[in-house]
Amino acid sequence: MAMVSRGAAGALKADVPASRGTAGLAEAIGRMAQLIEHSRERIRLLEAVIENFPGGVSLFDQDLNMVICNQRQRTLLDYPDELFANGYPSMEMLFRFNAERGEYGPGEVELHVARRLALVRQREAHVYERTRPNGTVVEVRGMPIEGGGFVTTYFDVTEQRRDQATIAHMAHHDALTDLPNRMLFSDRLQSAVALARRGALMAVHYLDLDKFKPVNDGFGHKAGDRLLIDAATRLRGAVRDHDTVARLGGDEFAIVQTGIAAKGDAAALASRIIDRFREPFTVAGKPHVLGLSVGIALGPGDGVSSDELLQKADMALYRSKSGGRGKFHFFEA
Repeated sequence: MAMVSRGAAGALKADVPASRGTAGLAEAIGRMAQLIEHSRERIRLLEAVIENFPGGVSLFDQDLNMVICNQRQRTLLDYPDELFANGYPSMEMLFRFNAERGEYGPGEVELHVARRLALVRQREAHVYERTRPNGTVVEVRGMPIEGGGFVTTYFDVTEQRRDQATIAHMAHHDALTDLPNRMLFSDRLQSAVALARRGALMAVHYLDLDKFKPVNDGFGHKAGDRLLIDAATRLRGAVRDHDTVARLGGDEFAIVQTGIAAKGDAAALASRIIDRFREPFTVAGKPHVLGLSVGIALGPGDGVSSDELLQKADMALYRSKSGGRGKFHFFEA
């Protein structure tokens, strides 16, 4: 019986007994044909798997020359046909192509290429995300394989990251006004208090709309909601970009004012806000003046914790409302 085996180099060979002659040779050739067809079928199956892979996938040999790149990767990363005009490119050529078209951001092309080649040559699995110039967020995973090669996969995670950002925004912002909510305000206030402990002056403003309840009760919640949205817009326009305006609930708002030089800076902001709220709002087609009262606590002088400062600003607000409204007061011990 003829035996089919693989030689040292992996080539198929047939051991044909001399006594079998032509019949033995034919049998060996038949077995070799079966093995070849079986190998071809496995290759076809592998190609089908790669082309139907949900992301981009590419394979590089031990010399970092590309041997496989599916269509999904070419489409996702906008590889032009010219890139493959002379066959598959090397990894270095691919890195240089990407660097030259700005895929890796600003910087010297050769520096980008060198950094990425160094990462691959460490032969360690890695994963990172890259935001392409067109805004697409791509998750890149690299995995060394036995024999010195490397396989890389690419997934478009733009929608997932956008959804995550939306969820995070919703968790930290008021659904009606889109201002930071109490949770985010607390985080910002704690950060400001930490700076105040090191000597930076800051202020907490606690604000309350003076005549919101009559409007809300008389014209309905829809009109009240519209009024809160308009109030939030006026507050945003009164502060600097690095200050935080938040809605704490109902018709109560608060501001974290950082980077001020003196108490007068806090007084100036409160005066500016009160002046803005002396201008009428439109409710059911008619002008209504609401007015606004403000209480202010200064850090670090009035407290060294966020809860303490907010409480003292609230106490100052009560004094403002008791004194006739439409005014501001600083906390006084």
